[in-house]
Amino acid sequence: MAEIYKSITTADTHELIAKSATVNAGSSSINVVLICNESANAATVSLALDPVTASPFYIIKNVVIPSGVTLVLDNAAILRFDSRYYKLRIENSGTSPDLTVIIK
Repeated sequence: MAEIYKSITTADTHELIAKSATVNAGSSSINVVLICNESANAATVSLALDPVTASPFYIIKNVVIPSGVTLVLDNAAILRFDSRYYKLRIENSGTSPDLTVIIK
């Protein structure tokens, strides 16, 4: 999988990896997700696998990341998914959000 770098400056739901019918099973093999809160305010984030047609499956939900802190998710077995069936999305809220998300 290619590395993904995303800057998020709005409190909303953002797609990190799209659902795609053209990929092979297991192609969305992720080793680590880093979520850095660069805002002066705390951020509340959720990371989910979204099947689009049903409720999402949360990897983390409503985790508060203090200002200046990076959350590291590094369990590849938990982060691995099949992008033929799910998209990876992040939800964030907080005042003046400023997140950097790195996926490797």
